[in-house]
Amino acid sequence: MVGLWPVLDRKAAFEGARELLRDGRSCGVVLVGTAGVGKTTMARELVGSLTGDARWIAGTESTQSIPLGAFAPHLARTTSRDPVVALRAVRDVLAEDGVAPDGGAAIIGVDDAHLLDEFSAGLVHQLAVGRDVRLVVTVRSGAPVPSAIEALWKDGLLTPFVVQPFTRAEMDQELHQVLGAPVERFSADAIWEASEGNPLFLRHLVEGALDGGTLRRSGGVWQLRGRPGVSAALASLLESRFARTPRDALDVVDYLAFCEPLELEVLSELVSRRSIEEAERMDLVRIRDVGNAHVVRLAHPLFGEVIRDRAGVLAAQRIKRRLVEVLRESPDPGVVTSMRIAELAMESGIEPDPELLVRGAEDAIAMASLELGARLAGAAVRRGGGFDASFALGRALMWQGKGDEAEKVFAAVDPDALCEYDVARWLLTRVASLYLEAGRPQEAVALFQRERDRITDPMLAVSVVALDAVLHLYDRDLGTAIDLARRVEAAPEAHPWARASGVFAGVAALTVSGRGLEVGALAASAWEAISHGDGLLRFHIGYFEVLALTLVGRLSVAEATSARYRDLAAGQPNSAALADVASGVVELTSGRLDDAAEHLTEALAVLDRETRSEWMLLAAVSLCQVRAAQGKGADAAAALAVAERNSGPELAFFDPLIEVARAWVAGSAGEVSAAVHAARRAGELAAQSGQYAVEAIALDVATTFGDYSTVSRLAELAGFVDGPFARVAAARAHALAKADGATLDSLAAEFERTGTLLAAADTYAQAATAYSRSNDRRGELTSAAKAHWLASQCDGATTPALAKAARPLPLTDREREVAVLVGRGLSNKDIASRLVLSVRTVEGHIYRACEKLALSHRSDLAKLVQV
Repeated sequence: MVGLWPVLDRKAAFEGARELLRDGRSCGVVLVGTAGVGKTTMARELVGSLTGDARWIAGTESTQSIPLGAFAPHLARTTSRDPVVALRAVRDVLAEDGVAPDGGAAIIGVDDAHLLDEFSAGLVHQLAVGRDVRLVVTVRSGAPVPSAIEALWKDGLLTPFVVQPFTRAEMDQELHQVLGAPVERFSADAIWEASEGNPLFLRHLVEGALDGGTLRRSGGVWQLRGRPGVSAALASLLESRFARTPRDALDVVDYLAFCEPLELEVLSELVSRRSIEEAERMDLVRIRDVGNAHVVRLAHPLFGEVIRDRAGVLAAQRIKRRLVEVLRESPDPGVVTSMRIAELAMESGIEPDPELLVRGAEDAIAMASLELGARLAGAAVRRGGGFDASFALGRALMWQGKGDEAEKVFAAVDPDALCEYDVARWLLTRVASLYLEAGRPQEAVALFQRERDRITDPMLAVSVVALDAVLHLYDRDLGTAIDLARRVEAAPEAHPWARASGVFAGVAALTVSGRGLEVGALAASAWEAISHGDGLLRFHIGYFEVLALTLVGRLSVAEATSARYRDLAAGQPNSAALADVASGVVELTSGRLDDAAEHLTEALAVLDRETRSEWMLLAAVSLCQVRAAQGKGADAAAALAVAERNSGPELAFFDPLIEVARAWVAGSAGEVSAAVHAARRAGELAAQSGQYAVEAIALDVATTFGDYSTVSRLAELAGFVDGPFARVAAARAHALAKADGATLDSLAAEFERTGTLLAAADTYAQAATAYSRSNDRRGELTSAAKAHWLASQCDGATTPALAKAARPLPLTDREREVAVLVGRGLSNKDIASRLVLSVRTVEGHIYRACEKLALSHRSDLAKLVQV
């Protein structure tokens, strides 16, 4: 349910206007702004802040030709037809109606003063000259204004104030209040671009999009999919701009409505320069310098929506055909123009060249505009585009997670009718899609083994090696995956797809196996290749490149790298969502929990689909840890459920990360035994597949929740896992086991220096607990203060260690865990079952806890203990 549209508090911008009216330095103000920007609302707010009853008059088109038409209600006491007499009568009526209660002049609001007739405008001017009243006047910027109204501010009688559109922050605030939840970043960008901050346009756009079903809520975030709808009322308002527009100027608007922006030279091939000048003079278009060219756009994005809606089918097709004719003459149209030409051709009513559609589809896929790529490729298939069209369509569907649909497309291809190059493209892409997107790994491997011998050409054989590397990666054979990836890297003849795929397998395997320092050079070797390949593959490389940098402690480089991949997203929601998953890793480690939660939540909303997705899994795992660190156990559990829904045999490679997420969920709920068990399980799974960096993470989580037997294995891992993480984790486990507050302080300071603020806060909190055990009150207070200050820098992090340091109760870890479960309403029998203890042992822990805390009943214990 959409709430009421609130009036945002924008009064601060008009404090000067109020003061002018209150202290009598000016007899009024003029609020100037575009249609729908909120002039009338501001005027009423301004008048409402003054003492006294206000009278309102309004200029309208229907009264614009009638002398004193705006003041008609005040002419009831005179029957004279003499305008001078009528003017005097209105002034007398206004004077008789009294003085404001505070003794000041009466208040008159004049709305849309640009629509006043000359007599009404003259009367307003007389009132200002005579200072008989206080005036609040609104005028539409750019509209012809009666000379008497223009003189109000030119002669200094009234003070002008420009009413600006919403800022982006104000628009976001308005949308959040109205919709009750945040709007996804790229959807908000689209709404901002369409409305340009105009409050009236914004309201109509959002309500139109809701009515049309293009604005939907998913995963706690509102998403716009498709163009914002233009309501009938808004369309009517905008069409009034075109009512008296000459045909030549409208031709300019028509072409831009279907294809904008256009270079001035291109537009000049479609219409005359004089027409463009006229459209610019009427503020229908804007011309800007972009690079070495002049580029023409519509003055407001919504003009295009209205023109497209009012154009007939035949007219639209005629315009699109002409655009295609002119754009195709460009010597090098570029990727974006290629996509536009193909889309226009498909909708032009003529039979487009399948080759043109395939090129547009390929460019769309490269730019990660997958829905457009699928539409163009599908049209090419229907028009006999052959294998190239089917190959493009299959990939566009695959990258959208529609593995079963993609498999139907690939399965319909007869490999015997293909050349070896096309066989290679068909086989390798089909296997990848069948394995990962359709979730049928056994069929994919069988197909690969059955058909791979078809490919004998040395250059194409490198592609087979690249896919083999990817399959070994997901089969958790990391050593082989790395060796195969190195073979691809060393092959100068490797196809861009092969190089990017091989590098992805190698980067992922190196990262999780603890060889993060080797990742940068390998990832860099694919930069040229990924610029020529499918758009989304680059983000697979980027995620592991960023993760590797984070694991080896190079946070500033990781931040810069994640920003580089965000730049590559190029405004595409799917690409940006993938880049956000990588950003979330850095933000979590740096302690920017709010940023991480925002980016990961948005990514989950954008990427949500019916089939399993490794990206949903990765985003959910990170979000789970973010929510746990924020002390939001229910939200962490919800994120874990998303990760579990997206796990499967084809994604078993990520099972250790899911177990780490389970540990955080259990730990945030106070179930430290379950947390340790899950973390240990994660470590075992990681060790079995050679994911030694992940094993170090898992064992460190186990340490966090009280398992100090991790010391020896962490020390071993420190010998061959790149970066300081395993070494510091081993030292922390040893210090925790010995309750060595000084060492924990030192380790926390090291985390703090490297920017790993969440780990620093946690470690200071653990140091405080260690000092408490040794009765070092000064050390305890100092470390606790540092922990909670850093927690405040981490957006109020509330981890179990921080909570324990905040409320240091004289309980053992087991007594505290039992007390937490008591507080959650579990019976002694349930607690015993959960912790694999006897009921008598549970009763003993409760008895000793109550005795230490001078409590008489288990319910008192539940109230006292805070997790």
